[in-house]
Amino acid sequence: MSKSSIFLFCLTLTLASTQAMAGSSAEDTEAEGATSEAAADQADFDPAAGEELYMKECRACHGPTAKGVSSYPKLVGQSAEYLVTMLERYRSGEKIGPNTMLMAPRARKLSDEDIGDVVAFITSLE
Repeated sequence: MSKSSIFLFCLTLTLASTQAMAGSSAEDTEAEGATSEAAADQADFDPAAGEELYMKECRACHGPTAKGVSSYPKLVGQSAEYLVTMLERYRSGEKIGPNTMLMAPRARKLSDEDIGDVVAFITSLE
């Protein structure tokens, strides 16, 4: 299995398993507050650049339109705030769930701009 496939698999599983946990603790509330600005500023990001990155790193597991593939979760329909928060948490190395080991290495490679661009692309699919 390629590194991209593993990353996408982990991202999908992690997002699916952690969606229910988002906002359930003080840490989640703080993370949501910290990312509210980033999510609100999606107009500042480049969906075309995000599409290029998504197709390279995310498509194998989440599908070309972020609707999920097989056991990988769909991303389309998730809020920008949620997507930013999860990618930032993975990037920080926070252990979120069983898919952290697949998502964290890929998320660590992402800059703030990369995250914003990918999220802008995903939210443009809605």
